[in-house]
Amino acid sequence: MLSSALEGRRKLYSINARHPLASDITSIVRKVAGIDAVIDRVVENLPGLKQVWIYGDLARGVPGNSIDCILIGEELDVVYIAGLSGKVHKLLGKKANTQVMTEFKSEMVSDSLLVWEMNEEE
Repeated sequence: MLSSALEGRRKLYSINARHPLASDITSIVRKVAGIDAVIDRVVENLPGLKQVWIYGDLARGVPGNSIDCILIGEELDVVYIAGLSGKVHKLLGKKANTQVMTEFKSEMVSDSLLVWEMNEEE
């Protein structure tokens, strides 16, 4: 169900997209973490978004006070994304630490989890 790759001392995890339950597993992780509504809203308002990754405590399944995420895409509205931080705190009671990149740089993140990816049809 999960795919992993070693990069030096880090082990990166992602859901095996070929697994028949991949979409269900992703949905469960998003709902349990409480970020499903946030991701749905962000995706809706950022047409260039390609992927959403979480890392840190949340990706490791450890309780924490923040949501650390990386948004991957082209020409993303950074001002809009920065404005979401306060809304995320009100909605979930957690601080949102967001990085915006054009491609995922795995060497920067350990214990990361892909929680959303644009479908080809979108």
